[in-house]
Amino acid sequence: MSELDQAYRALSHEADTVRLAAPEALRSRGDRRARLKVAAVAVAAAVAVGGAVMGTGWVLRADGTSPAPLPPAATPSDTPAPPTSAPPATAPPTPQGSTSAPPSTPPRNAAPKSIPNSAFLQMSDTNGREPVVDTPGEDQLPPLCDATFASDRDVDLERSRRATYWKAPGREGYVPDGTFRQTIRVYGAGAASRFLGEVRAAVADCPADGNDRYRPVSAPRRGDESLMFELRYPTRSVEGDPTGGDDVRLVSVVRIGDVVTILYETGWEDGWSAEPDVVNAFTGKAVDRIRSWLD
Repeated sequence: MSELDQAYRALSHEADTVRLAAPEALRSRGDRRARLKVAAVAVAAAVAVGGAVMGTGWVLRADGTSPAPLPPAATPSDTPAPPTSAPPATAPPTPQGSTSAPPSTPPRNAAPKSIPNSAFLQMSDTNGREPVVDTPGEDQLPPLCDATFASDRDVDLERSRRATYWKAPGREGYVPDGTFRQTIRVYGAGAASRFLGEVRAAVADCPADGNDRYRPVSAPRRGDESLMFELRYPTRSVEGDPTGGDDVRLVSVVRIGDVVTILYETGWEDGWSAEPDVVNAFTGKAVDRIRSWLD
């Protein structure tokens, strides 16, 4: 008998002596095998997941020892963001139909083309009912030793009117207290200021001219520049004889930009002298009228 035959015979004998397990035992063994198979699959999955998430904390070593922790991965908040430059400022869109530049407007103090009546003292300013009328342009100033003014060639506009005044309202029936010859001039650029300088010089250079005497008078400043001076001369009777006293006339000159007003108090017939306080009050009214016109 060959060795192969002996081996089959021994196997057959062994199988006859082995007791088969009951069906319940077989089912239990099958369940255990199934659980072992599931566990093996789970371990394999864990190994795959561990390899996929290496960057989040752990790396499996080849020798099977405990994995070593890796430094924590940088999060988006820990990583500095690259600097960004602000977008260039852009002008708001221009509406359709509009232009890039605003419409031009004339300057506030544009040179006037004429001098209206409203620029002068009005009858309501005079405390009486005598109308204000135009008057010839001569005698706008006292002679001042026949002074001449170079700035006269730069006068662009000129007009004179006469206003009769009372010192206070409510004096109807009384004769007037005096008259003003008011002249308004519009000069070329810079010439108005030169004119006031020329008048100051003329007053200083002419303290006396025959019986006439001139001197500056202190007065409140008006407009951009102003001055006041007096003309003094002997008082005469109706017959023309000296009475021993003096009559006083006052001249107030005010510049507002390139516009000048001359308020020359010329008296009333052979009446009273001009009073500084009264002339100052009317100068203020005249300046207000001119400002209203220019504005």
